[in-house]
Amino acid sequence: MKVTILGAGTAIPARDHSPAGLFIETGGERLLFDAGPGTLQRLHAAGGNLFTLERIFLTHYHLDHCLDLASLLFALRIPGRPPRAPLTVYGPPGLKRLYRRLNHALNGWLAPRHYALRLKELKEATVKLRKATVHTRWMRHSAPALGYRLEAEGKRLAYSGDTDACEAVIELGRDTHLLILECSVPDERKVEGHLTPTECGRIAAAANCRHLALTHFYPVFKGYDIRRRVRRAFRGRVTLARDFTSFTL
Repeated sequence: MKVTILGAGTAIPARDHSPAGLFIETGGERLLFDAGPGTLQRLHAAGGNLFTLERIFLTHYHLDHCLDLASLLFALRIPGRPPRAPLTVYGPPGLKRLYRRLNHALNGWLAPRHYALRLKELKEATVKLRKATVHTRWMRHSAPALGYRLEAEGKRLAYSGDTDACEAVIELGRDTHLLILECSVPDERKVEGHLTPTECGRIAAAANCRHLALTHFYPVFKGYDIRRRVRRAFRGRVTLARDFTSFTL
């Protein structure tokens, strides 16, 4: 399983920290989790191919996590492309409404041509892929938001998307080889619906994950020792992600 973080930041521009996106190649499938602004370009830069992308999983519908869905669907309409396999997009309830409104606002230019587009709204569920399984749990955020757990090739990965501390995110990351958590703000500037470094450390320790990767950093972290705060509770491997940070599990 190859994992590439396409965006380790937020909607606020910051060097090496773009809006959310996660590209995973496993079991012969290519999966995209979240699609913040610029994800399509970073997918290309990371060696991905939008024309062979098969599944997109959106955690929620804040713009820094989903805006490039429109860019991707528009690009797939380019004339002259050969027919491709269906594209399936998953997300919490509201996905179909989001697509209809975007397509209407953009004069129908997101409607599929030469391929089938499947929109699947999820709550807490299990999705069987060809050689992998995805489990979803509700996260604690300011909008309905899902976290995703991927099990494939004997490996376990969890991606929180945006969340506050909750029991569900601990269960999502339980005994994972890689737990990818948002880490938005310093402990001293806690914002409801988002995690701080100390909270991330506690979650990782409670979940007994092997490797913790942190993303979704706001620029307020400049000069702040994130790792030291995480280490208050978690003694496993820690990665502070940047755009294009990658892992092989």
